[in-house]
Amino acid sequence: MCFLIVLMDGFDTQAIGFVATDMASSLDIPITAFGPVFSAGLLGAMLGAFVLGPLGDRFGRRWMLVGSAITFAMFSLLTPHAANFSSLSYLRFLAGFGLGGAIPNLLALSSEYTPRRIRGLLIGLLWAGFPLGGAIGAVTGAYLVPRLGWPALFYVGGSIPLLLAVLAAWALPESLHFLIRQPDGQRKVAAIARRIAPGSQAGQVFYPDTEGQLGRLPFRHLFSDGRAASTLLLWIACFMCFVLLIVLVLWTPALLRQAGIGGSQAVLIVGLNNLGSVVGTALGGRLVDRFDPYLILPVLFVAGAFSVGAFGYVTHSVMLLELLGALSGFFLGGGTSGLLSVAVLIYPSAIRATGVGWAMALGRMGQVTGPLVIGALMIRGLTISSIFVCCAIPALCAASAAALLRLSRSAAE
Repeated sequence: MCFLIVLMDGFDTQAIGFVATDMASSLDIPITAFGPVFSAGLLGAMLGAFVLGPLGDRFGRRWMLVGSAITFAMFSLLTPHAANFSSLSYLRFLAGFGLGGAIPNLLALSSEYTPRRIRGLLIGLLWAGFPLGGAIGAVTGAYLVPRLGWPALFYVGGSIPLLLAVLAAWALPESLHFLIRQPDGQRKVAAIARRIAPGSQAGQVFYPDTEGQLGRLPFRHLFSDGRAASTLLLWIACFMCFVLLIVLVLWTPALLRQAGIGGSQAVLIVGLNNLGSVVGTALGGRLVDRFDPYLILPVLFVAGAFSVGAFGYVTHSVMLLELLGALSGFFLGGGTSGLLSVAVLIYPSAIRATGVGWAMALGRMGQVTGPLVIGALMIRGLTISSIFVCCAIPALCAASAAALLRLSRSAAE
């Protein structure tokens, strides 16, 4: 269930990039002015992660996840009805707010029901839904838009999450650590335990809270018990890698079309980037489980930087663009899922949604910044090759922050 919600998050976040040129023509908006439209949804996602992640720790992750899914579904359905630039920006902001609250709560909730030894694998597999959703969006857009117009992509992206929200409200269990602190917590936890291991509760069983209550301000605990340096470095790494992830899927089609690549070929290249990211994302979590994540992550980000930096120099060959698109998705997707796996491992359950939420929020802040920067570079007349070289810089910064995470964790321990 959580995987499908992540998939639709990726579908909805990236859908506007696939149809930006058609939307700009329909609404009579220059494509160079679409940077603020992209960033409006990402700004909403950033604020959603800031607000709804900590609220999930306090009021329950299940219902916060359901509410987030309903929010981004409803405003995605309303996006085709935008009449002008302003209304489009508002609708994307509100849809983004729901998107931002879904990821930290579902990552925190699902990791709690997973053994620690494969928790990284789980996070990788869940986060792989994001680029897979983008890849499905690319294929769906290539089929639907020529036949039904660009609004059809948003109707699909809104109706499915609405159905998933209803199913999640009915089927998903709540966080055990959250339930145990409620007045009727022992009975509720026992009911879930019976579903996990039927017949294991012969006699009277008491379920203790093994982590204890951290108080009403979970944010301050992100900087306590030696976690301050790790938290700050995690934020820097998330900011930098999310800048690059969103720029590649939102701006690459328009940049490649300016370089003379056909529209369908440009969308296919982004689709291959997403498919590469699916594989890398799933593998990245497993690498964190099996090896030292603070050695693996810098290697992945450096490799991603070289793949992206070379993009602008091979526009003469669609085959090379497809190869680099898949490789950059693989390396950057693996690095991102590794970072989220590290975030889950750094923070205890009581503040996990807050920790992951703030890491995601800083990542979303990078996503807000990235499209604006690329739009500004295009207005200043930089060449396509220069823009892609600039895109490699955040990946190198993320590699440096991930390498320093090893020192901060060693000092904390």
